[in-house]
Order: sequence, then C-alpha cells, then structure tokens
Amino acid sequence: MTIRRAMSLAAAVALLAVCGTAVYAWSSGVRLYAVESGSMTPALSRGDLLVDLPTTATTTYRVGDVITFHPTPGYTTTHRIVAIDAAGISTKGDANPSADLGQIQPSSIIGQVAVVVPFGGYVAMFFRQPAGMAVLLLAIVALYLVWRPVADRRAAAPKSVDISPSPTPEWPQPSKGDPL
Repeated sequence: MTIRRAMSLAAAVALLAVCGTAVYAWSSGVRLYAVESGSMTPALSRGDLLVDLPTTATTTYRVGDVITFHPTPGYTTTHRIVAIDAAGISTKGDANPSADLGQIQPSSIIGQVAVVVPFGGYVAMFFRQPAGMAVLLLAIVALYLVWRPVADRRAAAPKSVDISPSPTPEWPQPSKGDPL
C-alpha cells in the first residue's frame, strides 16, 4: 500500500468517525446553539458556539448553571440560574442588570451548556443562511472538479517504472592466439 493510499484511507476513516460521532450525539440530544446577543457577556460572547447536553426530569439544577430553555414557545434563551424555589427557576443574563421576568419550570429547560467554542457560532450562523449553503455546495463541487483530474492522472500513470541499469553488452573475450 502506498503512502498516498494509506493517507486517503486514514482521512476517510477519520471523516466517517467524525460523522458517526455527530449523528450519535445528535440522536442522544446534544444540540448546538449560536450566541446571538450580548446578554451573557463576559461568560459567553456574541458569535460563540454552545454545545448543550440534554436534560431529563431527574436532572438536578444548581444556582450558577448555564441552561438553554424556552421562555415562550418559539424562542430559545441561554441564561444563568440565579435562584431556585418551589415556584420555579429564576434566570438572568450575566450582562443584564436584573433577573428575567417570571420563572421557568424544569420542563422548559432543553439543555445545559457543556462546551463553549469561541467564534464557532459565526460559522454556524453563516451556514444557516442561503448564501452559506450555496458556498458549501460550491466548495464541494469545486473539490470534486479539482480532485477528478488528479485521480484520472494517477490512474493513467504507469504503476511502476523499471529504473534498473540496462545490462552491459557481452564483449567477446580474446582467445590465446589472437593478437591484441
């Protein structure tokens, strides 16, 4: 196996592993969110990418946890828990002067922030737009168009080249009676 073939195989295996992990994580409830406002600065900046782990009915929440929830249908917010009592959970954006209006119920919580990827949200927001999808599609087509001639050239190239020296010609050896 050539080094190029081994590298291509390793890249394909790595790509399959990443895709498989992403599908498994998504099916397990892991979600990605882009921070679109500055209400959580300095902990979360606009354009950060959040990786939320799913919560269940048995999840225990603590003051200080950063959660993602639906304050009203159709809206998603990520804020910090500032108080928990029998009536519900109070949240507040770190940059906001006061707590959010009203309390939320644990059933409104959809995830707990596990990882923050700085500026990763800008990439996610870009690819959610039609222009971002077009750029992604054009990049895939361009890679195919560039890779295809390279692959064709490699397929047409000779598989091996004989670089051994040509044999030296055999010269007749003089016999004992021949003059030199």
